Amino acid sequence: GQPLQYEVNGQPVPFFYVDVDAAAKELEIAREATKLELDLVPFPLGEVFEKAMEEKALMIPSQAALMAAGAPQGVNPLGQAVPLFACMEIAQEMEDGRAVLPLFFSLPEAQSALAMAMQLDGGNPDDFEVVGLSLIECVQQLATVADSPAFQFIPPASSVEHIRKYLEG
Repeated sequence: GQPLQYEVNGQPVPFFYVDVDAAAKELEIAREATKLELDLVPFPLGEVFEKAMEEKALMIPSQAALMAAGAPQGVNPLGQAVPLFACMEIAQEMEDGRAVLPLFFSLPEAQSALAMAMQLDGGNPDDFEVVGLSLIECVQQLATVADSPAFQFIPPASSVEHIRKYLEG
C-alpha cells in the first residue's frame, strides 16, 4: 500500500510520524474521514529522511520531544525539525576506535540511558548532560565532518513495541 497523503501547497505529500501514538491518533481520524481500511506501517528512518529532504514527504516530530527541546507549549509539529537527545559522555567505542553516540528521539529515554550508564560505570551526575540536537544537524555532521562520531539512532520504545506487535500479526 501507499502512505496516507495530505495536500501541501497543492501537492500530495505523505506524512511520517516519529511518534507512533500520534500516528495512531491520526490513523483513526483518517479511517473515519476516508472509510478506508488503513494501517500503521513502519518505514526506515533513512528512506523517510531522504524523501523529506527532497520535499516528497513530511516527517512529523513528537509533540513531547518538541516541548522537551524547548518549543513553546502547543507548537504545531508540522514543519518542525525532528529533535534528538544525546549525552556525549555515554558514547561507546567501536573496534576501530571510532566513537558511536546513541541518539534518542525521546528525552526521558535518553535520561534513562544516562542513568543506566552512570549506574554501570559510575561518575558524578554533574559531569553528564543530555543535550538536544536535530536530525538534520546530525546528518549534516555525518556528511561533512570527517572525524565525526558514528551515530546510533535509538527508536522510541513505543515504536519498537508497535513494530514487534505488527510483525507478530
